[in-house]
Amino acid sequence: MKHWPQMSGVRIAKLVSSCSLFITVALCAASDIREFDSALKSAKAAKQVYNVSLRFKDVVNSDPILSKMLIDLRTPEAVVRFKKAVALRAAVAPQKAGGFEAIRSIKSSPLYRDPGVQEESNWLDGAMRRLLGLLRRPKPPSIGHVPTLGVPGWIIPTMWFILGGAVLFLLFLMLRHISWKRGLKRKATAMLEDDEPERTLDEWLANADEHFRAGRYREAVRAMYLSCLLKFDEAGVARFIRGETNWEHLSRISSSIKKPDSVDFRPPTQAFDRIWYGHHVRGPEDVEQFRAWYQQITEAL
Repeated sequence: MKHWPQMSGVRIAKLVSSCSLFITVALCAASDIREFDSALKSAKAAKQVYNVSLRFKDVVNSDPILSKMLIDLRTPEAVVRFKKAVALRAAVAPQKAGGFEAIRSIKSSPLYRDPGVQEESNWLDGAMRRLLGLLRRPKPPSIGHVPTLGVPGWIIPTMWFILGGAVLFLLFLMLRHISWKRGLKRKATAMLEDDEPERTLDEWLANADEHFRAGRYREAVRAMYLSCLLKFDEAGVARFIRGETNWEHLSRISSSIKKPDSVDFRPPTQAFDRIWYGHHVRGPEDVEQFRAWYQQITEAL
């Protein structure tokens, strides 16, 4: 295994050729190979050579090189090489089978150094060279060492800046979408739950005072806002419908012909949306603000 990469494809082909010819000389009768050679002298075209070879198929099949050359018998050059190969085998046939003189004669023949044999074996030599090249290829640089490609120094910071801006923009869009979804949820939520009991205007005012004393300012704001809606209902401006949202109530109140011009119920609705649905409670001042709005509505109606 240590010396295998040093053996080229040409040398391997020569070694196989020597062994093949040695076996052919040992196995084929001298008369058969000489008759085969004599029969080929009158054959010129590839088809004629092929037909003659069929008569001596035992001789051809016993020699791997002759078999391969016969399969590739397509050009006049291939015909000449095939006839030379048979002639060479006929010339050495009278000598002792397996004798070193026969092998030496074959190796000194021009056919043994035939360019066609070398061309066919070049693929093996090239494959071995490519394999050695892969094994000897230098290792790639480590991760910490990045070769410079002549890129200006401001390119990389600029790319990082653009990437950071894109990430921030995507985060902004996500937060905006979440806020929009929450707004839809607020507008789709009814003022009262289905299992929540009915209360009168006075009961909601008392409920607001109870929550305020207990420090539940968010619940107190809700009770005061419902008190305002019931006040509009009591005055005939817009009927209170417990299944509607705060914005639906505002829409019906604003479009009512019985609403006084001095009353603007949008600011209380916006504040209620922020405190109740948005959970943005400042403290007692929120409840006092709604009490002031309730007082204004009561005086205007």
